[in-house]
Amino acid sequence: MDEKIQVLFKRYQEGTVTTEERILVETWFESYQGQQNKKLSSEDEISVFEDLDSRINSFLAEDVPVRKMNFRWLQIAAVFFTLLVSGLFMRNRFTKKPVKPETFTEISSLRGVKKEITLKDGTTVFLNSGSSIFISSRFGEDKREVKLTGEAFFQVHHDASKPFVIHSGKLQTTVLGTSFDIRAYPEDEQLKISVATGKVKVEGKGTSSKPALYAKALTHNQALVYNRVKDSHRVTAVNSDSVSSWRTNHLIFENASYEEIARSLGRWYNLDVTLTAHYDLKRYTLSFYNERADKVLNVLSNLTGMTYSMNGRKVIINPKKS
Repeated sequence: MDEKIQVLFKRYQEGTVTTEERILVETWFESYQGQQNKKLSSEDEISVFEDLDSRINSFLAEDVPVRKMNFRWLQIAAVFFTLLVSGLFMRNRFTKKPVKPETFTEISSLRGVKKEITLKDGTTVFLNSGSSIFISSRFGEDKREVKLTGEAFFQVHHDASKPFVIHSGKLQTTVLGTSFDIRAYPEDEQLKISVATGKVKVEGKGTSSKPALYAKALTHNQALVYNRVKDSHRVTAVNSDSVSSWRTNHLIFENASYEEIARSLGRWYNLDVTLTAHYDLKRYTLSFYNERADKVLNVLSNLTGMTYSMNGRKVIINPKKS
């Protein structure tokens, strides 16, 4: 429609229209001359062009009576140009642009390997062994959003206008700029968020659309521990330096069960660890610094009375009967 009207007006200005075409343009102009001094809505503009298009089609179908020529073509061209530009602007403005779906880029650290990455906002993330972070394609638009499986220590770059949000299982952690550790391995019974500096808000995914507030402001040396099985949480005091000591190759077990120790050894040393029994319900507190796997196993054996066999990366642990 726009192209047909433009061609007609161009020919009118050049003086190459036929008598019938000239009459069509001038008649249309007189019909809408009153519109010059008022702002047209997008619906009115569409109606104007549809009317002219209809007149052109009628002209092509039948003869139009001849009438006296009117030389107001400059005014007509000005009105037409204003309406055309306004109409195209309104059409482009209100045409919805397709929204690209949100995607996530995964960055992982293999079992037995730790990794340090820097996000585009300047935030530093330390990934523990067997962990992954998923970065949203919309990161940095309205907020900075990532997902985490495993364990990571975050040093978040401060930006008050764009909160940093970490999704880890059923927990959502929101910060502006601080440092903290999140331990959220999917196979572990507990998720733990420990704060080193600053403040952290922790929410849980409730049954409603609105998240449940678990902790409004965790601060230095505080941690929120969430139990997946019991769907419960508690805030406790921690030594944040000890919690994140894995970054400096310190392997620390605090009140850990055999199952937790076995899983940690598997991730830390990239071992396939099997427990032959689960009857030892005791918990152990141990600390190792940059030790080999066999050294750690020997200490565990001497301390707990368990026996083990190691064949390559396969380890079988036989806990001592109580």
